[in-house]
Amino acid sequence: MLSGRQALPVGLKFGAYLAKCLLQRKKYPLLCFSAAKGGLRKTHQIQKKDLGMKKVVRYGDRFVFSLAYPFFPSAAFDHMVARGGLNIAASGTPLKTQVEVAILAITQKCPLGCSHCYERFNISPQDSVPVERWKEVVKELQELGISVITFSGGEPMERFEALLELLDSGDKSLSDFHLNTSGHGVSLERALALKKSGLAAAGVGLDDVDPERHDLLRGRPGAHREAVQALGLFQEAGIFTYLNLCLTKNLVRSGALPRYMEMARDLEVGFIRLLEPRPCGGYFFTDPNDLFSEEDRRIVTDISLRMNAQRRYRAFPVLAYLGFLESPENLGCQMGGLVHFSVDGQGNVQPCVFLPVSFGNIQSEAFSEIFARMRRAVPFRLRQGCPAAFLNPVLRQKYKQLGRYPIPHSDMRAEWEQMFSAAS
Repeated sequence: MLSGRQALPVGLKFGAYLAKCLLQRKKYPLLCFSAAKGGLRKTHQIQKKDLGMKKVVRYGDRFVFSLAYPFFPSAAFDHMVARGGLNIAASGTPLKTQVEVAILAITQKCPLGCSHCYERFNISPQDSVPVERWKEVVKELQELGISVITFSGGEPMERFEALLELLDSGDKSLSDFHLNTSGHGVSLERALALKKSGLAAAGVGLDDVDPERHDLLRGRPGAHREAVQALGLFQEAGIFTYLNLCLTKNLVRSGALPRYMEMARDLEVGFIRLLEPRPCGGYFFTDPNDLFSEEDRRIVTDISLRMNAQRRYRAFPVLAYLGFLESPENLGCQMGGLVHFSVDGQGNVQPCVFLPVSFGNIQSEAFSEIFARMRRAVPFRLRQGCPAAFLNPVLRQKYKQLGRYPIPHSDMRAEWEQMFSAAS
């Protein structure tokens, strides 16, 4: 973890890199400094002032600025910059054609029973999408321009050979590849094989500092132990590690969140991705207000800002609090390919893993056609709170009428357009 004076050499190196890019305008045509246009000056303001991001993670001879960026320096980072990827406030404009993150649920298999699983409706002992189709989608994604392709599930380690095939098929000069896992099924042999096939980073789901509470949430005894062991095995194999924490009101209100951060520091992970519980999957029929309150959000925001900025927390991992980043007062929701989107285990293309609205299925349509349809439906960033919460009553009503999950966009077009109309 580098901050303050320790991070100064990184800043100088990055500054020299940007100067080089400016001298090669044909190669980096979308590199923009204008704050008014959402360029680098605006990016710097958002990261340093608004979000308090004052740390850089060094990993070997490279640096990790964000879980949504490829490692720096790298060919994939260069590719991102050329497509306007550093203009984070220019999403949806011609100054940013790069999409940061695509999450692919490559398997429906999972031995856990997580209460908060956003794929709850898709979990099955059989997979729907053939590995060859996933390979085609990875190629299409890279042609589109994706910084980070994340393989998820289900539990992706349950489809290990397919996972290796997908990694082998991907072009590492265009994107970094991440894995989201519970830690189940990870061995040193498997971790080494993933590293050899080009896996850059592994995000392990660890939802509580208390093993019993974590295992209860995950529906599997020993899940906490498996997660911790997996982190060590990935690190031994030379794979960058971070934690995916689905926040719960129990964790926040018990006062255990600072102890969780201490645990994460001791586990030597680079980042903690903080995810708020959303009314989808296992929580689809739960009132959003019962999942997480404004006071819970205030507590987590305060902890995040302190730990990312204050000197005494220099050794702690970087906290990436997506609920705060995409809040109305900051960037707003950037779903639908503005910054991120997902493809579920059945092949449905969704604007966000937490928003069960399908714009089409990769098994019956070209991905490019589906993506274009979704982008037309998401013309700008929403600044009125999380759409998953806002639309949940409508989605539940549609589910009762249609008996389908996720809900096809075509069956709720009016409600969708009304949401954007009200925000314009």
